[in-house]
Amino acid sequence: MSEQDINDTKLDAAFHAAKKAPQLKAVDVLGNKVSFKDYDQDYILLVFLRYSGCPWCNLAIHRLSIEYPHLEEYSCQVIALVQSDKENILHNIYDRHEVKPPFPIIADPAMKQYKQYAVDISILGTARSLTKIPYWVQSVKKHGFKQKKIDGNIFLVPAWFLINNRTGKIIKSERGVSFYNHESFIKIYDSLIFKD
Repeated sequence: MSEQDINDTKLDAAFHAAKKAPQLKAVDVLGNKVSFKDYDQDYILLVFLRYSGCPWCNLAIHRLSIEYPHLEEYSCQVIALVQSDKENILHNIYDRHEVKPPFPIIADPAMKQYKQYAVDISILGTARSLTKIPYWVQSVKKHGFKQKKIDGNIFLVPAWFLINNRTGKIIKSERGVSFYNHESFIKIYDSLIFKD
């Protein structure tokens, strides 16, 4: 197990020990207020991505948009955060995606929410993503999500947190996630089905 894996495991263990998810009160890029208590769904899938021009992150948004109706079947709302500012998110995501994200995307260039959830920067963690070059090619060639302006930290390690919206507790989390991998969604669906 690498040092980064050990650190990620410790961070996840710390969150699971604390169990309580830090509260979220924000406005998404479309001007809608976003807060956990505003959703009727039993679960919240809180997703942290790099920046709006990142091909991998655009592919992640695309996959989350495709999965969204299935997640809704399990009473799960998706909320995504991106390091970019509102204008870049609208331009690089909403203007480019054929399937518009049906969930809120929050601009967090100051990384305020990222810090609350200990979503951090790791050169080693980012280096591991280089093994996923085929997904980058798919993102650029198939979907047209070409690299745009880098307006966030490229070394941020994407993460997700599955939160029980009734209790406010974190059920499961994962760092260094690849949302375009089937395995990532299997973990999410398993958690929703078996409610571990």
